[in-house]
Amino acid sequence: MTSLIKEHEKLLLDEISMEIPKRILETFSGLIRESGSEDERTAARFLASLLKEWGVPHTVHEPSIYLSVPKTASVKTLTPETKSYRAKTPSFSVSTNGMPVAGELVYVPSAQATDRYDIFDAKVKEEVNDLTGKIVISEGLAMPEKVATFHDKGVLGAIFINPGKSIHDGICTTIWGSPDLDTIDNEPKIPVVAINKTDGEELKAMCKAGKTMVELSTRLEKGWFKCPLIDLFIEGTEEPEKYILLHGHLDSWHVGIGDNTTGDAALMEMARIFYKHRDKLKRSLRIAIWPGHSTGRYAGSTWFADQFALDLDANCIAQVNCDSPGCRQATSYEKMDWTNEVEDHCKQAIYDAVQEEAKGKRPNRAGDYSFHNIGITSFYKLSSSIPQEHLKEKGYYPVGGCGSNIEWHTEDDLMHVADYEILHRDLRVYMTSIYRVLQATILPYDFRKTADEFIETIREYQEAAGKHFSFEQAASEATTLRRFLEEFYSDLQSLQTTNLSSPAVKEANQKLLQLGRTLIPINFTRRGNFHHDPAVQIPALPDIAPALQLAALESGSHRYRVTQTHLLRGQNHVVWAMKEAQKIIKGQ
Repeated sequence: MTSLIKEHEKLLLDEISMEIPKRILETFSGLIRESGSEDERTAARFLASLLKEWGVPHTVHEPSIYLSVPKTASVKTLTPETKSYRAKTPSFSVSTNGMPVAGELVYVPSAQATDRYDIFDAKVKEEVNDLTGKIVISEGLAMPEKVATFHDKGVLGAIFINPGKSIHDGICTTIWGSPDLDTIDNEPKIPVVAINKTDGEELKAMCKAGKTMVELSTRLEKGWFKCPLIDLFIEGTEEPEKYILLHGHLDSWHVGIGDNTTGDAALMEMARIFYKHRDKLKRSLRIAIWPGHSTGRYAGSTWFADQFALDLDANCIAQVNCDSPGCRQATSYEKMDWTNEVEDHCKQAIYDAVQEEAKGKRPNRAGDYSFHNIGITSFYKLSSSIPQEHLKEKGYYPVGGCGSNIEWHTEDDLMHVADYEILHRDLRVYMTSIYRVLQATILPYDFRKTADEFIETIREYQEAAGKHFSFEQAASEATTLRRFLEEFYSDLQSLQTTNLSSPAVKEANQKLLQLGRTLIPINFTRRGNFHHDPAVQIPALPDIAPALQLAALESGSHRYRVTQTHLLRGQNHVVWAMKEAQKIIKGQ
């Protein structure tokens, strides 16, 4: 990093002020920014007015997106006694329109999330028998895979026991964004409600004591809503067509200070600073603030990914999510998200910005990560978090935002959740990480790490499959790719001191982007480049991940042979992609 870039980076970081974030938090503290609501529009107009005041070029799109907005829910026991319990229904639960659904209550054990990383991925804990005509009660948040599991067993409805005294709002569909013809029939097909831990334990005890009859009801408003989406573009000076997409969601559950008012405040402060100093940016910065995150399963970011797909494919050099920064007691950066190739860049940026060691992992299928299918390098999702030892001291269970504060997705996510000093730190992290990519002569992406991940994943899958399937071809190709990449990065060293306008630099950066477009989709997606995978856990190299189940199947059975066929086709896809990556490196 040159001394001039260091000087400019310091100048930008010194510009950080809490004046605008405080104005935004104070304004939003009086709004409930449910997507499609007037409060959401009021919030969008306020942010747009700030952009206009600063002279920042921007557009407020009004996409029609598919939402499910919870209204009311109830749970009542009929026997052995009549008693009502407080309940909420998640978005995309079937609406009974307030009419009760009654049945015998059956308890099925399920896993609560043990970590923020698996909050969206916890599954039913054990094999579930036929539950036709029953209403099931189980632990955890009402997540899509659990809901789908119970539906497949014939239940009339499902009750989920949240892990604390509060009931957390959420969404239970697997459909990512607004549906298309491939996903139109994949909405949940049963009514779903959530209750708190105390009430859940009481209902579990009734089940164990004898036959318990319950009824539940839900009411939701579902349809296509026009919602505001803020889109602004800060043009760079040397390679203006190439940009980072920085984004976060505008809508909230309830007041939603920690999720995601603090994120909106951070995005606006970065817009102010980067626009003021746009003459110091080599590449461009695009900032988007989404609707439809909470009640549309990321419908706003998915609309954007669809609407601008070809431009994103051609020009987006990275996507950076800003969700829940600046929350109370969230001083740790040990639970970060990033695609492998950008890990070293993120760790160094975080350390330089706030002198904290950082840890991260492959992003799970959550947040507004609506860009994997295009193959865009990604970093950050949730921001800083409460240190693990403090979470244990407080007895906090894992949540999916608010810096690990358990007010997440509840009525209690109010002003006390925000911390301006921590928001200042998180802004330093975001701005340092973003500015260095915008200024880098050679994009700081190391796809050798991706190849290493492929080699390890294939080894794991081969070990699991044993003699039942050979991944020799994939393993060989991954090793070859790793060798090609080593030579490629060795050649890049000589370009670090040249200019961004150099044809050799432009060619090298284009190759890095093409490597991402080729290797990221095979590691994170099953569907095509311009579609969206479902909101369920997606393992590494998903086309060949069924290798983990193959050895447990009866040899020669129909399922066994079908799985072998799937793995053959999957290996072909993986090998093809790695060969394409080699061609990119060779310039073919």
